[in-house]
Amino acid sequence: MYVCVCNAITERQVRAAVDGGAATLDDLQFELGVATCCGTCAATAVEYLPGGRCSSVCEVRTLTHAAAVPIADQSGAAANGFPIPVVAAA
Repeated sequence: MYVCVCNAITERQVRAAVDGGAATLDDLQFELGVATCCGTCAATAVEYLPGGRCSSVCEVRTLTHAAAVPIADQSGAAANGFPIPVVAAA
């Protein structure tokens, strides 16, 4: 089913964005462009957000990313046997 006819955004796309972490209408507008034209679909789109009537997400979760871990030893050969040149960052 189309949620936003103006931008051809489907229910499946909205659910995928919410499952990917969208928690507000602003998030959906940024990710998909929903409710950025005439705005008629805004109320329907909000129903798919966490806590909404059509939500598949039970709660809002804060996503955290692990800190980058530097590679300890880059002097050896690549695992696949091909030489990979290491370029130093400026």
